[in-house]
Amino acid sequence: MSVTYYVGDARRALNRLDDDSVACVVTSPPYWGRRSYTDLPDEIGRGSLDDYLDDLVDVFEVVQRKLSSDGLCWLNVGDTAAGSGGAGGDYNVGGRHAGKPRYRQGDAGIVGHQWCDVPGRLLHRLQDDLGWLCRSQIVWDKGRTRPEDLGHVRRPGEQHEMIYMLARSAHYVFHHELLVGRGDVWTFPPNRERNGSSASFPTELPERCIKLSALGRVLDPFAGSGATLVVAQGYGRDCVGVDIDATQADAARDRLGMFLDVVELSSVET
Repeated sequence: MSVTYYVGDARRALNRLDDDSVACVVTSPPYWGRRSYTDLPDEIGRGSLDDYLDDLVDVFEVVQRKLSSDGLCWLNVGDTAAGSGGAGGDYNVGGRHAGKPRYRQGDAGIVGHQWCDVPGRLLHRLQDDLGWLCRSQIVWDKGRTRPEDLGHVRRPGEQHEMIYMLARSAHYVFHHELLVGRGDVWTFPPNRERNGSSASFPTELPERCIKLSALGRVLDPFAGSGATLVVAQGYGRDCVGVDIDATQADAARDRLGMFLDVVELSSVET
């Protein structure tokens, strides 16, 4: 069993894998327009909404080639409100980001103070541009609302995200007998990080998805701290993670220890 983590841009790092060599993909790309995760210019999600969608189409075009014809891709995507973020001046005051410019959301292409429907826009691009088959639209009910002042936002609290079950072809493997419940609303909480903030990718998510998919190598092209890799390793699966943020690889190394092989790609590959 091998557990490999590439530090680099997924659009190029995934070319290290053979085509048709992945049985299951479980991933959650960065939110569009909520915050900056790194100072890297190629970070996905920093520009306009159209740029974000174009970048993810590029990633999932490569993912599609790497996925076997009987494999499944499970894509968790969160939404963003147009015009959100960036309040309180041009520069951060205090903390580790002191003196740095505040994060500013890119152009959404729509009037502010409304949801952008990022998940729906991305799904339609993947279907129309790449021919992905959407076999299920799963609502992830987190069981609690995101901390917000409801009197200020003047709407119901944010409590769910979407998980899309995607296939290359109609001949995919699906272990229905291992499905938790029968419906397309999955209820489980997000993890809590050490600083008390909500983590968007609990291990429960890859636990459910990997079990339902074909046996074989597992891939996460936005691996973060390695939740998908931890679950795949526990099932004895070969797995590959990719992330542009080297600090996330360090977090994954803390979780997986000697099982994890971290490969930092050259600037040409990243």
